[in-house]
Parts: sequence; C-alpha cells; structure tokens
Amino acid sequence: MRHGQSGYTPGMTQYLPDPDLLRQARLARDPSWDGQIWVAVASTGIFCRLSCPALPALERNCSFHASPASCFAAGFRPCRRCDPLGAAIADEAALARALPDLTGRPVSAGADMWASLIETPLGGMIAVCDSAIRLLEFVSRPILRREMRALAVWGTVGIGHTPLAARLEAALHRYFAGESGAFDLPLAPLGTPFRQAVWQELQRIPVGERISYSTVAARLGRPDAVRAVAAANGANPIAILIPCHRVVGADGSLTGYGGGLWRKERLLALEAQAMPGESLDAGRISA
Repeated sequence: MRHGQSGYTPGMTQYLPDPDLLRQARLARDPSWDGQIWVAVASTGIFCRLSCPALPALERNCSFHASPASCFAAGFRPCRRCDPLGAAIADEAALARALPDLTGRPVSAGADMWASLIETPLGGMIAVCDSAIRLLEFVSRPILRREMRALAVWGTVGIGHTPLAARLEAALHRYFAGESGAFDLPLAPLGTPFRQAVWQELQRIPVGERISYSTVAARLGRPDAVRAVAAANGANPIAILIPCHRVVGADGSLTGYGGGLWRKERLLALEAQAMPGESLDAGRISA
C-alpha cells in the first residue's frame, strides 16, 4: 500500500484509518492504538507502537500498517524501546499467555466462562461467554484488564471457543460484511441496575440512527442523569451488540468512544451505508 493511502492493507482484513488521524495519534503518543496500528520508520528501518516514547520521526519517513506482518513484509524490524509485539494478542495462544495477567488469576482446568479471540475488520476482540455473552471488547482497550478482572471475581475464566462464541463470530462476520444488522444472541453483562437500564435502552436505538446522552437519560425518566448515562455508556462491556457507538453529543458530534473515535466513525459509516433501517436489536440482557 502506498504511504498515506487509507482503506485495506493488502492481504489483511483490518481497516487502515485516515492517515491524518494516525499522524495526530502518533504525535500525541495515543496508547489506544496499541495492538491495532503500527508506524514504520524508513530512516531507521524499525516499526513501533504509536505510543512509542522515542522522539517522533519526520513525517516523510513514516508509514502506517495494520499488522506487524505488514511491517515485516516491508522489511522493518521491531523497535526495542517500545516492544511493538509484546502486548499484542494476535491469536488464541497469545490470549492464553495473557489470561493470568488479564484476570489476576492462574488458568484453571475447569472454568465458569470461556474466553476466545474474534478477528474483525476493526481489530481483534475478546469474547467471554457462558450460557450468554458476558464480554465483547477490543483487545487494545486499556479497560480490558479491569473488565476481565471483574468477571474473574464472579467466576473462573478459561480459554475456549464455545458454540455461542462461534455464533457470535458468524454474526459479526455478517455485520461487517453489511449483510445483516440483526443479532439474536443472549447477553449478560455485569453492572448496576442503572447501568443495566442504560444498556437496555441503547439496544433500542435502530441501526443508522444516533441519539444524544440527554435523550437516553430522558427516555429512562432521568433527565438529570446525563453524566451517569455517559459513564454507563463508556462502561459498556459488550461492544457493538450493545451499540454505545450510536450515542453522540447534543450537537451531533462524535464524542468519546473507548475503542477509539476512528472505530466509532467506521461503525456508524457501516451502519448508515450498508444496513439502513435494519435493527441490530441484540438479545435482551438476561442477567
């Protein structure tokens, strides 16, 4: 791919976001991109995380890549300072190695819930399921460890791709292919009664529509609870299926999204162009 071109990286399934956005993230050393986008520096022959603490290289020497494999194929080697491969969860084996750190507990032979890795065009996601989906989160989110440890308090987490995880993976494939905006899967996120109410309300937002935090609060009969709604939105542990990305600022602006504003932009664009009028309507929260 020519430097500065956005879209798909050849041979990969991940989007390469707008290069201007990536250049800003590199200058800000934004860690939310770690494990999702890498910057390669022609003058040194290395590739780094966008959050690398080293002095930023000249823009003309930098190119962005959607995977370490793309960097290696272009002849770059990993930076020793920021270790761009160290924290990446690229496959189930890497997830198994990372699980004790994520949950704060050793891996057990028996488990109450099962974690698996699901690849999407917007990056890898971790799904945790028992009889319902407990978590669906991008591996790059800093909050992932906190979410996994909250689940580990409730029960043990092991590694396994369950039939429900397979159904989820197939549904996400259809979603990103623009074939269907409908999910019919059981959800059971952990949260307070208020947060559960917010997450239920989010599932009523049709595909292709956006509403404000204040509108969500009003629909809950709590017009004074806009900040609490925003906090619940940000704490949503089941991305995409509970569509917190459809909540925007009162002026329609794309306000903060834990998975990165570029992902929010891509999700909204996908829903607006590929699935107008369909209902995502994920399975109602059951616990």
